[in-house]
Amino acid sequence: MSLARDQIMQKFLSSVIGANGLLNATQAKTFTDELVEETELLKLCDRRMTNEKAGDFFKINLGSPVTVAASEGTEYLDETGEPTTSKYSYSVKKARTQFEFTSEDDVWTIEGPAFKEHVVRLWEQRMALDMENLAISGDESLYATPSSAWEKLIDINDGWLHALTTANGVHILDAANVTIGGASAAYPSHSLFAAAYGLVPTKYLKFARQNYRWITSPHVIQDYLHWLASRQTSLGDAILQGRAELTPERIPFLDVSAFPEDLGENDDQCVVVLADPKAFVWMVHREMKLLNRYVQEKDSYRYTGYTYSDFIVTNYSSIVKVVNVERNTDFAVEEES
Repeated sequence: MSLARDQIMQKFLSSVIGANGLLNATQAKTFTDELVEETELLKLCDRRMTNEKAGDFFKINLGSPVTVAASEGTEYLDETGEPTTSKYSYSVKKARTQFEFTSEDDVWTIEGPAFKEHVVRLWEQRMALDMENLAISGDESLYATPSSAWEKLIDINDGWLHALTTANGVHILDAANVTIGGASAAYPSHSLFAAAYGLVPTKYLKFARQNYRWITSPHVIQDYLHWLASRQTSLGDAILQGRAELTPERIPFLDVSAFPEDLGENDDQCVVVLADPKAFVWMVHREMKLLNRYVQEKDSYRYTGYTYSDFIVTNYSSIVKVVNVERNTDFAVEEES
């Protein structure tokens, strides 16, 4: 635990963070820094702190040649080219994180005197996981009346996967259309990753091998590992024993536990995204609150946090999304009944 984070937690436990639990700007950044350390994709995305509840940010690029012929002794006043500027709009949504424990929990659990510190660490880890799930799977329109804890979480705001559509210029590959030897092969294989890589526009290929990642769930990566190992090659054995990297088309995987594996009509399909993680922007408002209080009517302690955030995707045309990816049942292990 960093010194700055430890100071925040101690102030939180003693209820002296600030007026109404409000973190100052430095504390808010420190707390967010610590949150992302508990995540896999949020720590690599483009995180931007803001003082505004809504606004715009801009990205500049030189997408076309700006070099022309020149003659000696000649003064040039015209421009050789102009940069392009892309505008992205955000509007942060407020979220509340809250839980409660009883005085008996405080006294009787195995953590003993360190119980409250332990609970706060659990809370921080859970908040980080919730935020990453929301960033990836958030969809305000999915449930008419959210009821379960999961439904209420992803109903807060639209996440990155929700924005990755053809309408926004993303390249979509349906895994159901991938074949090996004329047979359907919607499971993780070299053919699937080769087909996805082939959709990356040529102008991004230089950066693809430097910055891109295959972003997906652990089981998709595991299925691809087993598919490689099933081939009668030395590479398959090396992969299975961890002596070689998994880098389809020379691009590494980014293993994200929060990536969904329950998509499709039967809730059994996965998704793979080929992109630079920096294309995903997490807008974080600096107004954060952490509060705790004793509820005497219940003889319990209540912990509450308030945050504001939004999730934006930039440079849609550089991204490939593979949908309807199936688990490879050839390598599935049946659970004992």
